[in-house]
Amino acid sequence: MDYAVLSDRQRSELNKAVIQYLEGIIKDSAVVSELRSRLGVPAPTDSDTIPNNYLEKKWATVVRLQKRIYDLEKEIGEYKELVDNYSELLEAAGGMDIRRDKLEWIPSRVKAVLKLHKGSVTCVSIHPFEPVVVTGSQDGTIAFWNLLDLTEPERVIRNAHTRTINALEFQSREITVDSAKMVLLASCSSDLLIKLWDSKTGQLVRVLTGHDHLVSGLKFNPADETQLVSCSRDKSVKIWDVVSGWCLRTIKGHSDWVRKVDVSSNGEYILSCSNDQSVRLAHFATGAGISLCLGSEQVIEASIFLPVETNEYIDPLVDIKDETYDTLGYKYCVSGGRDCMLRIWKLSVPDLSNPERPSPSANPKAVLLHEFKAHSSWIRSFSMHPNGYYLASCGDDKLIKIWDIRTLASNGQLGHVAQLRGHENFVNVIAFAAPVVSETSTINDKAKNRKLLEGGIRCYLVSGSADNTARVWI
Repeated sequence: MDYAVLSDRQRSELNKAVIQYLEGIIKDSAVVSELRSRLGVPAPTDSDTIPNNYLEKKWATVVRLQKRIYDLEKEIGEYKELVDNYSELLEAAGGMDIRRDKLEWIPSRVKAVLKLHKGSVTCVSIHPFEPVVVTGSQDGTIAFWNLLDLTEPERVIRNAHTRTINALEFQSREITVDSAKMVLLASCSSDLLIKLWDSKTGQLVRVLTGHDHLVSGLKFNPADETQLVSCSRDKSVKIWDVVSGWCLRTIKGHSDWVRKVDVSSNGEYILSCSNDQSVRLAHFATGAGISLCLGSEQVIEASIFLPVETNEYIDPLVDIKDETYDTLGYKYCVSGGRDCMLRIWKLSVPDLSNPERPSPSANPKAVLLHEFKAHSSWIRSFSMHPNGYYLASCGDDKLIKIWDIRTLASNGQLGHVAQLRGHENFVNVIAFAAPVVSETSTINDKAKNRKLLEGGIRCYLVSGSADNTARVWI
């Protein structure tokens, strides 16, 4: 053996480790003594510095390091591909600022097709700051995927639920649960259960029970991540404390299955849509109904608040400016469902004579500002681009469409800026990655907010389909 690369001390340790290892295999003491003599290893003493199982531990360490090097090389390759893609964009745009590319980015191609599930992919969620996406399915399985290496899932929770998983939702930041800090992943299912998972380990943390029928939607309160909102076919909306596991409040306002829920940016209002063909706005703390969107002709499958950033693009459609909205954390919402129509609504202002217990105004009916046939079949899901003016929709026509809200006031319709094809069956759900912003934005400093946003946008859109796959679009 060529020992040139080893120092005398390293050579001595290696020889001792070899003898230590062989002693456990070779039972003939004479052979061991001969080996000691040939390798110059004296009999062990109490002062011997070689730990037990030294050779095995060294070997295991080498294997781990080799795997780590391999993983890092793959990660570097992913980053290089990302840089190359942006370089191509910059060259095509004549040196355009890369941050502007991200702000105006529109997904155009599939980065990866995620194949694991044996049933329809019914829900997806993207980690708030790590490159992780989770997918859930009719098969009751939850899969964790690394966005930098999508060849196979990092972790799979088999039998996470006994029936279809209907929604997945990450918290936007860490909280402390059972004396440990973690970002929770919430899942809900047709098995009537809500489960909370440690997103780093995949371990089950809590099981929330209380709904009397399948649970169809989830949303964490962005203002208080210890609170989770759920909705169900039992016609109710429930608010949970995820630390204690207790149900804090049950809201009953719909007359049929509640499909989806959303929470306003300030955490004070809940938006829900239902089979009763309405969208309902309720006060978070009291459950009091504030506004009602009426006019749909079929089941409403999805509704979300439009972010306050969109107000400047829609406000010109509204004749009277009401400054009360500036304090509410909401103003407009969008809905869609089985009549294939996309609708934009102006939600009513509550009666704030008692600020702690808002009540419906004299006219709680929301104002329909715009409607059109956005898909040729049922609309299933919406997601807002981080820039605040691109809206994505998907449906049973197998398409994902992206709309520009900025054009609504100027020409009376949403601009159709992109159409993504690829899925071979209904597209059930879509989700843009939330931006990673290190500082808190301020309402009055648009330039600072824009700069923060430009630096934090992650250019991923994930979709889930009845073709049993999820797709990552870039």
